[in-house]
Formats: sequence, structure tokens, C-alpha cells
Amino acid sequence: MKDMSDVLSARSLGVALGGRTVVEAIDLELGPGSAVAVVGPSGAGKSALARALVGLEPALSGSLRFAGVELLGAERAAWGPLRRAVQLCWQDPSTALDPNLTVSQAIDEARVLAGLPRWRPDDPGLHALLRRVALDPSLARRLPRSLSGGQRQRVALARALAGEPTILIADEITSALDRPAAWGLVDLLRDLRQGGLGLLLITHDLSLLSGTVDEVIVLCQGAVVEQGPTAEILRAPQHPITRALRAAVPRLP
Repeated sequence: MKDMSDVLSARSLGVALGGRTVVEAIDLELGPGSAVAVVGPSGAGKSALARALVGLEPALSGSLRFAGVELLGAERAAWGPLRRAVQLCWQDPSTALDPNLTVSQAIDEARVLAGLPRWRPDDPGLHALLRRVALDPSLARRLPRSLSGGQRQRVALARALAGEPTILIADEITSALDRPAAWGLVDLLRDLRQGGLGLLLITHDLSLLSGTVDEVIVLCQGAVVEQGPTAEILRAPQHPITRALRAAVPRLP
């Protein structure tokens, strides 16, 4: 029998905003060590799906289960295990990070919310986490405004990891970065996955997928237009949206 502990499963999951359906009939399954990408153009419903998977969108339909427990229609307390095990790293670290909290305070806040022991600015656990996301521990006492865009995004990732999740949802976390910084972050996500972390990568950039995720779900106006193994989707995309996304990948002349 398949072990469903720490497995996040959506079946025909729909999301409505203001009475309007923005995501319809999504099927996906994600557990520790597995990786799935949701891709699509702006307005496809990718971020709404990310919020739905961590319980931040109230108007849901279909089925959403974590560790074998159905969450739609369940009591608030039933969401607790999912919210401890699944963390969302937001697209814009400028809004995800409190400008008045230092790096160590922002990460410590995430620890407290997850019910974990606090970390001081000089705590070895904090320093190890910062090194894990390729940041110098000396940045622990800095405020977000004194960091580069790439450093802020890595702090946001460290904050998501501070709660010791088993699954990470990364929502367009490379979109505001230059290519070297973006690839550095993707290499880090690959390392985290190899370490056993489950990954849902939300992006519009198909160049990030090969070697990073096993399965791709293509969204267009909230509907799944293509879904399958990464290599197959990249080699022979069937839908015009997927072909357009592949054509948009930068190439050297």
C-alpha cells in the first residue's frame, strides 16, 4: 500500500475568486523528493493554484488531500499538518519580507509560526540554513533593503525552509532575477529536491524545467491544456500555448 504521509494530492481541484472560476479541474500529486512544474502565461491561474494548495483561497471545489486526509469541507484544525509541512515561497520578496525585520528576525518568525524553537542571530542552525541557500551568515543582522534582489529572494527561500517543510511551492521565484541569479536559484532547488524536499515549481520559463522537475502541467486561462513528463512536453509540445512558451526561451544565435 502506498505511503500517503506528507503527500499532497489534488483531484479535479477548482478555485473561484469573486464567484468566477480561475482554476478548474487540476490533478496533481506531490510528495517528498518529487517535483512538478505548473507553467503558463500571465493570468493563467498559477498563483491562485499555489495559494489554494496551502489553504489561502477559500472558494475551492473538487478534492484536496494531505497525508490521506480530505481538507475541503474539513474543520480548520484539519489544515494544521498541511500548513506545517507545505511552505510557499512568494514571487516578490519585497512584499513577502517585512522591511522592519532583519534577516534573522524574519527567519525566526517563520520558526515560531511553525512551532519550532527560536533562533538567535548567532545560532548555528540559522547560519547553516543561510549557507544552505548560498548566503553569508554575516547577512543575518541586515534589513531587506540593504540586500540585492537575488539575496532577498534567497532570504525568502530560507524563511520558507526555516519551518522545516517536506514540500516547497516556489511561485515564480526567478522572474525578477537576471539569468545567472535565476540559474543559481534553480540549482539550489535541484539540490534541495535531491535532499528529499518535494517541489512544486510555478513558472512561465520552460528553460528552468529540464533536470529540475519530472512532470509539467500547462495552464491557460485556468484550464489544463497539456500535462505529462517533462522530457516529452519539452521535446514535442502539443498545445499552441506550450509551443509559444518554448519558443520564448532565450537562445544564443
